[in-house]
Amino acid sequence: MTHYNFSDSVIALAGICQAISCVKDISKDGQADQVDVEVMLESLLITEPDNTESIYNSHKYLTTGFNILIDLLSGPKTDADLSRYLVSVLSLQKRFSNDNNMQKVMASRVSQAKRMYEYQEKIDQDLIDQLAHIYKDTISTYPTKVQVTGNSQYLQQAANQSKIRALLLSAIRSAVLWNQVGGKKRHFLFSKAKIIDTAKAFLA
Repeated sequence: MTHYNFSDSVIALAGICQAISCVKDISKDGQADQVDVEVMLESLLITEPDNTESIYNSHKYLTTGFNILIDLLSGPKTDADLSRYLVSVLSLQKRFSNDNNMQKVMASRVSQAKRMYEYQEKIDQDLIDQLAHIYKDTISTYPTKVQVTGNSQYLQQAANQSKIRALLLSAIRSAVLWNQVGGKKRHFLFSKAKIIDTAKAFLA
């Protein structure tokens, strides 16, 4: 998928926003909406999608992401953590998209995780741990980091650490998709209203 489609780019942005929203909820409250989490983790394992929307099963599963996206672009006071996560993810995506060796490593590791998922047909802690290790061995090796802040009580729990890393990997996947379908950083400046209107149309 390398064609330009504005609606597809907004779907991908909603994917990023849903993933980082789950990261924020887990880091601050110890848990996030289970359906939102599973949609994002499963998106990592859909490597041959029919179209952009099918990566998330349906745009209806990105309600949280669309709402977060609208809030970030139109709210009088944006969420500092989510804004920072979004900027970091887009920065990491650019680095990753220019790193052919890392892309090959990622593709190989994700295909292994996909086979595990197809065998057991569910997202369990073992699969989450495997996805977390992929993030740790690839994206985490870049100098730029996503600095996750929250409640240390929850951040110190191994299961939460794995889930956060796996969700950040899904955020990167959505950011790569956003880039592939023609998403550009300048759209945040010059097409902000169009992004908001498109997101609202998906929620209607």
